[in-house]
Amino acid sequence: MVQIKPQDADRFLSRPDPGIRVVLLHGSDTGLISERAAAFAKTVLGQSDDPFALVKLDSAEIASDTGRLADEANTIALFGGTRAIWVKVAGNRPIQAAVEAVLANPPQDAWVILEAGDIKKGVGLRKVCENARGAAAIACYADNDAALDRLIDSELQLAGLRMEPDARQMLRGLLGADRLASRSEVAKLCLYALGQGSIDADAVRAVVGDAGASATDEAVDAAALGDATGLDKAFRRILGSGTAAFVVANAALRHFQLLHRIRAAADEGMPQSTAIERYAGGIFFQRKGKLEQQLRSWSTERLQQALERLDRAILDSRLKASIADEVIGQALLAIAMMARARR
Repeated sequence: MVQIKPQDADRFLSRPDPGIRVVLLHGSDTGLISERAAAFAKTVLGQSDDPFALVKLDSAEIASDTGRLADEANTIALFGGTRAIWVKVAGNRPIQAAVEAVLANPPQDAWVILEAGDIKKGVGLRKVCENARGAAAIACYADNDAALDRLIDSELQLAGLRMEPDARQMLRGLLGADRLASRSEVAKLCLYALGQGSIDADAVRAVVGDAGASATDEAVDAAALGDATGLDKAFRRILGSGTAAFVVANAALRHFQLLHRIRAAADEGMPQSTAIERYAGGIFFQRKGKLEQQLRSWSTERLQQALERLDRAILDSRLKASIADEVIGQALLAIAMMARARR
């Protein structure tokens, strides 16, 4: 049994313990969960160029085939080396038995990463992973000031910028609910201030929490609703304001992860309104009606396809930075077409 304190989480994930082969990431900050899951997968895989070294599964696939997870975990990599099995947990279909099967016969050259939502103490996967010797459960909640300072400093260092104390204080007050959203906002701010040497409070007021955030929501909602014209207008306006396309892509990824969780829960029998309150209770009430409308156009399987397309687009945009805007724009348009066809 391994208890990971919040302040030790990143250190634990950066230096994997070979005795811990199952890692559960859970909590209310879905952005932080996704970021840590991706970082941990990259850490355990190292420089591997084996396309089969990373296996992504949905909990529905495991629930319907209890032995699938153990089989994947104990499969020998085609070219040798380490493998990572990344499972996105959504809905109410239990996969504890599948995880327990892995823990009963732990793999030697693979890690299982479970990306879940908020789980109560003593329940389901959290209970299994907190009590098992070969597993660890890591809670991911909204960043405190110290964590936000580390995030801000990391982005400032990459951009070669400094930040005035009053600007930092203001920025902290605008961030924190979601790690990926916070990182995107800081990256946008750094892009805005590039070449200026230092970021002041005026720059924070001009960029973070401004109309750009609502424009991003507008673009993401248009894609999820199948409104290609609305998407094109919002996306062009965002790029014209100087906001990088990856900000929209990250927002779309978080939004479709949310839709996937709600749809999976509804498919398992939870009333859709209850699922929305559980997984999206913190969003502005104006967007909840849009969520209901969007869910009519998306099944669990099609949402998984959209998430995979966004994953590929984000990766391709990093590999081909010169055409990043086009790569992400095309992916969002393709998703809008999927929603329109379904509708």
